[in-house]
Amino acid sequence: MKQCSYCGMQATSFTKEHIIPSGLLEMYPDQDVTFNTTTTKSRMYKDNQGQSIKDVCANCNNNLLGKLDAYGVRLIRQYFLSKYAENSSINMEYDYHLLQRWLLKIIYNSIRSAGIESNWFNDEIQYIITDDIQDRVPPVSIFGGIHVDMTAFGEDKALLTSPISSYKPLYVLHSPSILINGIQFNRKRGKSIAQDKMKIRRADHIITIRFGSAMFLVILWNKEIFPSAIEKFNAEFEANYPYTLIKPDQTNVVLQRAIDSVSCLQPGIIQSKRAMIEADEDIRMVLGGRHISETQEEWNKSWSQEDQEKGRVLIDSLLFPDNKSAQKKYEEYFGSEKVEQNN
Repeated sequence: MKQCSYCGMQATSFTKEHIIPSGLLEMYPDQDVTFNTTTTKSRMYKDNQGQSIKDVCANCNNNLLGKLDAYGVRLIRQYFLSKYAENSSINMEYDYHLLQRWLLKIIYNSIRSAGIESNWFNDEIQYIITDDIQDRVPPVSIFGGIHVDMTAFGEDKALLTSPISSYKPLYVLHSPSILINGIQFNRKRGKSIAQDKMKIRRADHIITIRFGSAMFLVILWNKEIFPSAIEKFNAEFEANYPYTLIKPDQTNVVLQRAIDSVSCLQPGIIQSKRAMIEADEDIRMVLGGRHISETQEEWNKSWSQEDQEKGRVLIDSLLFPDNKSAQKKYEEYFGSEKVEQNN
């Protein structure tokens, strides 16, 4: 008989525990493509349920973990549903233990679903599911920032320029590439991006999470690391990268933009403050000195909501030929046009 991955109790049946909470999926109904990546294969499929894992008992899912999702969804709804401008900042109030437990729960679910080794969590599950604040806090660094659309056309129109949309307002991404010098620096000098990746010693897992306009970078440290080493890394990283440390002994934090024109379209890339300035200068040069807000407004006028919907339907029909719903929508939009073309 299987055991619940949280409480360890044996059960004959288990519930589906969502990787990305269903409350967030409801906020973004257009994000109905699930990317399921494991250590052996990768696939994507169209649905409206979101990726889940079925190894959690009903009590843990609905009661213990449900409280964490309720807190996290409220936080995102309060601060991160809006789209922000380039120079925006947010003063976010938070409960550190609820936030950390929620993020750890999401990461733990994602790691199990992806088939990644999860031994780090063996000693932390009680912390995740227990409401009482414990003396021992897991060795974790949480950095936060704001996701700002820095594309010239608007990231939600990526479907019109690429068969596979880079617009993913909800994702959990393992092992991002944290670059020391940045994309532009290396391209101009003909250097490999792979050699520019930061190697963080004693980090067992590094995860980036995007929920709407919220960006979280979470580092799960090796249990043998000295607290002083974590403090030193946190200070140096916060000084050089556009992410702000969310501290356990505080209840509010001011977050600023953590995304540039490169990382906006490549979610697995994290660039330094210096590289962000260079990326901002490059895109303004490409746009002839114009601001991205101007070109995004032009794209909004050029592509109506109906045009965007038709583009989405067309791409979905190509990506998911066996999905009956996608093909039905295609016929609704393009069936008569195909007849006219044949005539």
